[in-house]
Amino acid sequence: MRQYRYQASDATVEAMRRLRGAWARLHVIDTAVTVVLADETAVIIDVEAADVEDAFEAFRLRAVHDPTPLVYGEPVTDFTAPGNDVVLFTGATWSEPGSTMTTPMISAPGAVSFSGHPGQLSEHAEVVCLTTDAVVIASAEGAGVLVRTGLKPYALQLVRDPAEVRAFLRERGYEEGA
Repeated sequence: MRQYRYQASDATVEAMRRLRGAWARLHVIDTAVTVVLADETAVIIDVEAADVEDAFEAFRLRAVHDPTPLVYGEPVTDFTAPGNDVVLFTGATWSEPGSTMTTPMISAPGAVSFSGHPGQLSEHAEVVCLTTDAVVIASAEGAGVLVRTGLKPYALQLVRDPAEVRAFLRERGYEEGA
């Protein structure tokens, strides 16, 4: 099996650290999530791609800090205090020849690519690329938000439903109360 890594850059990690601070507004589109912080600077999260091998592409989260004062987005009420926890998650994209799995991400001649977390890797995987595919931010008040790469290339999914965030955390190995 050929293995690659396409995980968060140092710049992304540094931008994500800013999400620990107090938030003012949130703006969400299919391809980006913008968190306007209380100081009116912003953290913009989107998806970045890399051609790992011919016909095999991997996607990771990318975040940038925009120091320009921004005033757009919907007001937030549950992340307005500093002290948020920010956790980045490792995902995996892999390719299998002639797979019989039913939920492929991308099909290429002679192979099918899948996306999930490292615990879901198939024993038949020929090419694997570890990525940073999600971030969970939890407020001191107990609210949580999940931002992860979407099913379509370059798409993001934002999840605020507490049950869905908990289910994601359990799937990734976090136990409630741990």
